This record gives sequence, C-alpha cells and structure tokens, in this order.
Amino acid sequence: MNVNATSLRRYTLFLRFRNLKRPSIAKVLFLTGILCAFQHVEAQSTKQLQKAWGLADQQAQLLYKELQLLKKSDSSLVSPRTLSSDNELVAVKRGDWTSGFFPGVLWYLYEKSGKQKWRDLASETTRSIEAEQFNGKTHDMGFKIYCSVGNGYRLTANPQYREVLVQAAKTLATRFNPTVGCIRSWDHNSHRWDFPVIIDNMLNLELLFEATKLTGDSTYYHIAVSHANTTLKNHFRPDYSTYHVIDYNPKTGAVQHKNTHQGLSDESTWSRGEAWALYGYTMCYRETGDPKYLQQAEKVAQWLFAHPNMPKDLIPYWDFDAPNIPNEPRDVSAATVIASGLLELSTYSNQGKDYRAKAQTILANLIDNYMSPPNKSKGFILLHSTGSKPSNTEVDKPLSYADYYFLEALHRQEDLQSGKVQSDLVRKNPAGQLIYFPDEQGNVIPDFSHVGYHQGDQKLPNVPVVITVKPSVNGDDQQIIQQAIDAVSAKPLDKNGFRGAVLLKKGLYNIPGSLEIHASGVVLRGEGDAIGQTLLKATGQHQRSLLKISGTGSYTLDQARKQFVKDGYGPVGAKYVLIDHAKERKVGEQVLLSYEMNDAWIEALRMNQIEKREGTKQWTAREYKLNFERTILAIKGDSVFFDNPLVMAIDPRYGKVAVIPYTFDGRISEVGIENIRFESDFVSDEDENHGWIAIDMDKIANGWVRNITARYFGYAAVSLGAFAKQITVMKSRCLDGKSQITGGRRYSFNNDGQLNLFKELYTTEGRHDYVTGARTLGPNVFSLSSAERTHADIGPHHRWAVGTLYDQIVTDGEINVQDRGNWGSGHGWAGVTQVLWNCTVKSAAVQQPWASGQNFAIGVKGEKVAGRLKNRNAGYWENQNRIMSIGSLYEQQLKDRLK
Repeated sequence: MNVNATSLRRYTLFLRFRNLKRPSIAKVLFLTGILCAFQHVEAQSTKQLQKAWGLADQQAQLLYKELQLLKKSDSSLVSPRTLSSDNELVAVKRGDWTSGFFPGVLWYLYEKSGKQKWRDLASETTRSIEAEQFNGKTHDMGFKIYCSVGNGYRLTANPQYREVLVQAAKTLATRFNPTVGCIRSWDHNSHRWDFPVIIDNMLNLELLFEATKLTGDSTYYHIAVSHANTTLKNHFRPDYSTYHVIDYNPKTGAVQHKNTHQGLSDESTWSRGEAWALYGYTMCYRETGDPKYLQQAEKVAQWLFAHPNMPKDLIPYWDFDAPNIPNEPRDVSAATVIASGLLELSTYSNQGKDYRAKAQTILANLIDNYMSPPNKSKGFILLHSTGSKPSNTEVDKPLSYADYYFLEALHRQEDLQSGKVQSDLVRKNPAGQLIYFPDEQGNVIPDFSHVGYHQGDQKLPNVPVVITVKPSVNGDDQQIIQQAIDAVSAKPLDKNGFRGAVLLKKGLYNIPGSLEIHASGVVLRGEGDAIGQTLLKATGQHQRSLLKISGTGSYTLDQARKQFVKDGYGPVGAKYVLIDHAKERKVGEQVLLSYEMNDAWIEALRMNQIEKREGTKQWTAREYKLNFERTILAIKGDSVFFDNPLVMAIDPRYGKVAVIPYTFDGRISEVGIENIRFESDFVSDEDENHGWIAIDMDKIANGWVRNITARYFGYAAVSLGAFAKQITVMKSRCLDGKSQITGGRRYSFNNDGQLNLFKELYTTEGRHDYVTGARTLGPNVFSLSSAERTHADIGPHHRWAVGTLYDQIVTDGEINVQDRGNWGSGHGWAGVTQVLWNCTVKSAAVQQPWASGQNFAIGVKGEKVAGRLKNRNAGYWENQNRIMSIGSLYEQQLKDRLK
C-alpha cells in the first residue's frame, strides 16, 4: 500500500519528538501551568544545564582526539564505545550497534552551539558509517543510522542523508516476518532461539516511521506498528515489567521462550530494557496517536517509580532484581534513556508534571554526581553505566549511548523550557538559517520573500515634494488635487524613476468623484492618517473608488519564442524549469510561466461536478490558463532559473507549461500613497451608495501604500487588480465598513495580483479582511496583521488562488482554505499552496485539494474544523496551539535572503 506524503502526515498524526504532539488548548494551558510551577526549579537547572553542555563540549573534543589516535593503528574503527578494564578507549567498527551514537553526540553539540567545527566533525563521523544502510544482518539500523544520519538530516536537510535513511529502512524491513509480526533482532546463538526479538528493538522503529514520512510508502509504518503491537502483547508481564528476549516460532508466530540476555535472570527486570520500553512506546504514540501506546508508556513509568529498588536519586541499578542492592552497579545509560523518554511523555500525559519533575531530578543527579571530571575518562561525559553484567563486560564504565541520550534529554529539557517548537517542513538550523525538507516528490514550503516593492530588495523611498496642496475654501478639492497630480505626472522621470510627490497638508478634502493617477513616479502624500490630519472624504451617494491608480493595456506576448517546459514533475518551491534550447532565453528577461490546464485537471479536482444550485457554473479548462510572472535570473544548460519559485507543481498529467517572453508597456510603476486618512459619507450601516474602495490599483508594478486609514467604505481600503505586481501595503487600517453584510462587500484588503505584500494591517467590521480572488497567482503574503469583529472568513475566496502565505494573522473569526462548493456561482476549491503560519483564529478549516498540491496550517492557535464540505481531506496540520520558534516565516525568509 502506498499513500502520498501529505495524506500520510494525517495518517501518522504525530511528528518527530522535536515538534512533539499537537496538544489541545487545554493541554497548552496545562503545559503553561507546568512552566509556572517549575519556574524556580528551572532557574536552578539552567546552571546545571550550562555546566553539562560545557563539559560535553570539552569532553567531545578530547574523545575525538583519542579516537583519531586509535584509528592510526586500525583505520576500520569509526566510533568510541567505552573504556576497557584498564581504562583505555574501546572503539568499534561501523557494524557495531553503538557506532551511530558518537556522531549523534556531535550533531547534538552542533545543534546546541551552531559551531561549524561540530558540524564538520559530525559529518565526518557520520560518513564513516553510512554504508551500514545496506547491512541486513542486524536489527540495530535505527541506533546506527537514525541516531547519526537522522540527526544530520534534521539539522541540515542534506538530501544524501534522506537517501540513506530510506535505504536503511528498506534494509531493516527485510528482517520483518509477517507471521511473527516482528523484526528479527539477532542472528547469533541459533542454538538458544529461532526468532529472537529484544525489547531494545522498539527504538529502531523510529527509522521506519521516518521512512514513511519521507517516501509516502506506508509499508514501513505498518511494519513498525505490527512490531510495536506484537511486542506490547508478548514482552510484558502483568505488572508491566519487561522480558528482554522473546523467542518466536518463525513459521507459526507462536511464543516459544521468554528469556534474558543481559539481565539477571529470565524473570528479572533488566533496567535498560524497561527504559527502552518507556522510550519506545512514548515514541510510538507520537508517531501514530494510538492511545494504547500512551497507556503502555504510562504503565511502564508507573512501574519504574513505584518499584522499591528504584534508588532515591532515580539512577537505577543494572537490574531491579539484582541480589545485592544497594551494593550493585548502577546503569547510568538506563537513567538517560528514562529521562529523555519521560520528558517527551510529559507533553502527552495527564501525569506530565510528575514525569517532568522526575526527569529533572534524574538530570540534576547525573550532572552533580555522575559526570566525568574535565579532560578525564578519555572524553566520555558520564560514568557508571553497565553494559552487560552477566558477561562482566562494560560494568561501571562510560558508554557512548549514555552520553547520547543524556544530550538528547538536555535538548528536550531546554525545548520544554522555551515552550517553542519547530516545523518538520521548514526550520532553523543551528546557525539560525532556514532549511527546507521536501516530500517524496521534492515539494517544499516555497520562499515567499521575493514579494512587495522591488521584491523586498529596496526600502520604500522618500520621494521629494514638488507640489503642496491645501484644502480649498470653495469646495474644489478634487479638482485642485487632480490638477496637482496631473502636473507632477507631466514632469520628467528622474534617474530613480520618480517625478515627485504631491503633499496634501492637514485638513479636510471633499472628493465627490474619483482621483486618478495614470503615470509612473507619482507619490500622493498627506501629513498623517489620524483624526485631524490629512482627510480625503468620498462625498455624495454613489459607489466608486476614491483613488484610482492604473496603467493601460495588458501583456504583449512573444508567441514566436514560446517554449514548453520539458515533461516531468516540477516540485513546489523549485526556482527553475527545464526547456529545450534554453540558451535562446536571456538573463533579465520577463516571462510568463504559463500553465495551460486540461480537462483531466478539472476532472481530478471534481470541479465539473459541483453540486448545482441556481447560477452554479462548472469549471472549464479554458478558464485556467495561469500566467505566473517571472524574471529569468540565470541559464545553465537546459535549466532556466527564476526570481520566484514554483508555487504550483508542474504535473504533466494536468496540462502543459510554457515559458513565454512578454512586455507590458502600459504598466506604470513607482507610485506611492502614504500618510492619508480616507473616509466615506454614508446614511446608514447598510448604505450601498457611497464610497466603495479607498485605493484601487491595477496595471502597476513596484508601488506602495503605507500609513493610511480607510473608514466607512463598502468594499476595501486597498484593492489590487490582477495586473498589480510587487506592491507593498503596510501599516494601514480599514475600519467600520458600511454596507449590507453579504457577498461582494467588505473585502478590507483585497489582492488579485502577483508578488504583493500586505503587512502590519488592522481591520474592523470586515467580511473577508485579507483575501484573494479567483486565479490569484503568487507568491503573495499577508503578514503580521489582525482583524476584529469579523463577519466572514480570511483566506483565498474562490476558484484557485495559488501560493499565499498568511503569516501571523490574528483574527476573532475564521481563516479557511477549502472547497467552497456551490457558494457564489461555483467557488469550488479556493486555493492551493496556501500556508497559514503561526496564525491565531477562532477556527480554521484547511483542506487538501483532490489534486495539484497541499495547503498548510502550521502553528495555528485555535480550533481545527472540518470545513463546509465534510468529506474533504484535511490539509497538512502541524503544531496546532503550539508556540513556533519562528514567529514570522516571511520575516525569517527575507532575513535569510538579504544576509
């Protein structure tokens, strides 16, 4: 069975620990209570954490040097494991089950510090064990590959690591016996067992869960679940203590023996085995959402801390039934696994406060009493672990995996203290820059930073005033202002493309009709948008735009030079396409990336099957020629690179995509409106005959609106037409619309154009406050804005908007991205590649279209709802009601790009 990666995200429900489970609002409040309760404890533990990280940094440098010395005599040694009986370093070859832990330690140090030296050393040591991805003779693939390569991928998004993870999962899956329902652990000691499965094997399942998310192939997921279920059934005693080894009949699946290999006896409880169980079932709950796994982890935790032989410092003896307690060796490695597992479990369980307190106690005691002195122990961090007491090996010694899970627990503790999480799709690397994780087709969250005035590469200008206007005494304000605009429009452009600014002094200007700007380089500026400053008032009783800004004409296409993109899938986020004869293109050339959709696409979206009501129109392919404006930045071979990414995948099944050079001679540019208040006359709250749009812009590129307030208009403060490109609208307000509250009204900030930025806005009494229309093509961004007393929803309104980021939008209403069905005249699917990032809502419906991509709700605070049509697939939801470590995705993307 195969499923695509986006539906699999819903299928698995939960993400890797570093993002934790998505909790309910109640869970958020519960966790907030935990943070308050632990404020004093954490203030104390911060010093301990600093002490631990400081030692880890120092010891890892020493351990790496000691490893290099050993490698001089045996180059096949790749990773340190422990100390010998005479305290000399013991290192292992890549096939040893512990080979991945030291690379993992180095990755954790890189994550903590952001230092390139740790990344380089982690990469080097990881590289030395990557070949284990093909080793089918061991079940320890997770320990070896996931702890090393997995962390490397999480922190770098290196595509090679992705390939290794997938291949390692394929190899591990070959050891699965469907009759038994488990992955075989060992091949050795065949005289003792036929098909041994050890409790340790639970931790290798994380690799399989990850492979399903990376590939969309649910086979790995099903193997992991089968193994977890079979182990849950057979590995536990009634009191939730664990057996170490279960021997199955490989032909019938029957349990033949219940043994130990590293514990005291078959019926004793080996401490690290119980730790593996706690950690493993907590992880399985994270990845599946199955409550039986959570219950199992909680029962194991209850057993651990209720046991009379658990020491007061919570660092267990090597076996809970060891005969000479308290004079038995401790197992620090078991304690580190327990601490790390408890910290994750604390985020899911109603006993979370207690679990977190116990984990903190373990860490505090490890730091105070079990760490190595600096520059001792060959560089290991923790002492007093026990590998195998029955065989008298690695008793009271440091162990590499104790250090690994110790650092993992430190990271988890710090993550919980910060209360912030990262996305699985786009996150900061330790150096503070964004990295992107593709799905199995290569799609990523696109870069939205190339939007607005000159794509964010230039600050909004301060254009010199050339004409100053004061309010008239005879009521001819419209004529006086228009004459000033026309006079500036007649001036020559300067070297920067400006003619000059018209300054409107403070006061009231009555505008019975419309003001118009049709020339480039003209700025209309007031002395402020507050009450009592510069006010343009739409007087009279008829609908119109108070200020119209527009060029003329449309695209002129060079059809003779049109070239089709080569067949093949083009993923979202890519900034290039492949065409034949790419050398015929020119760097700097403006082109349309033109998607010519076909009937198969309409059929796949089911938009020829919209439930009919009066006026409903089914979609047709001829209406969907989607022309994305792009500029060619580079040409390499057959690859043509653009200034902005694909925000809709190129899928040959659904039509052709062409690159078409174009000009747009009638489009104006460098027009700005700033520091003005706009108001409209009205006679009642539902008056329809008055000022409708304050600022109406179309056929313009590289313009701006800033610091304006619009009040009492029926439709919008700012509305951008389909040919408005690279416009920045910022620090503005749309207040108290006056109209009927029904369709076609109160679209406070409306965008139908491309590459536009709406930022730091505020609205009241709107319907669709931050909204796009039919076939609005991106990227486009609405960022850091809020809406109060809303009457409908924010989001793409109808008929396939493509590539919009809703970034830190706060509303007391809804943001919806859904199939709107037969609303209007057949709105249908509102959009694709619509990203809600860190938004706060009353509720949100985010659905996945039947074809052509995905929509995203990441870090949304508020209620998740199904949407109007209940049988639609949910979109990609992640970290609901969590605090994102990246506040504004747009700001972070822009910051990274401009560095």
